Amino acid sequence: MFSGQQVRLRRLEPSVLSRFGIVLLLGTGATLAQSVLRIVVVEGDGAINNVRTRTTHAPVVEVRNEQNDVVQGASVTFQAPSDGASADFGEGTRTFVTQTDAEGRAAAHGLRPNSVTGPYEIRITASFRSQSASAVITQTNAAPADAKSSRKIWLIGLAVGAVAGGAFAASHGGRSSNNTPSQTTTGGIVPGSPSFGPPH
Repeated sequence: MFSGQQVRLRRLEPSVLSRFGIVLLLGTGATLAQSVLRIVVVEGDGAINNVRTRTTHAPVVEVRNEQNDVVQGASVTFQAPSDGASADFGEGTRTFVTQTDAEGRAAAHGLRPNSVTGPYEIRITASFRSQSASAVITQTNAAPADAKSSRKIWLIGLAVGAVAGGAFAASHGGRSSNNTPSQTTTGGIVPGSPSFGPPH
């Protein structure tokens, strides 16, 4: 009777092995059939946005498959943070959905930074025929430094002072001598004329 059980087990072994073989084969086939997407960041990563003028650099990505071929018609979603330093895609919308073009590229047009300064991340997801991929773009919201604005005002004041001083020197020189006809100089300094400097 013990030998009969051994025979029965031996007869079942090929069947069990064949079932395992089918499962392994199907599993391998599913892995080979699955394609892996990849997102390549083309523009916008590391960009610094001006919060005063609301100007920014629109992120642009490219979707490729495991053969490194571009994927047309892939759905791409750009997601900006809901609070803190961030940006919107128009009317306060923090999500932008589009599709890749014939070159496999997708751009988030209309991106505008909010008034909060600091770095933030734009999360990107792409999907195509049940495959998906994700990536992150980092941008920074910043305001122009006040020192630059002060220097600009100072330069404007210096230019105005120079023009006023030149007008005064020209009119004063014209009255200094009745016998000498007045001359207008352009692009030069007449000897003896007062020197120009920044306003005090």
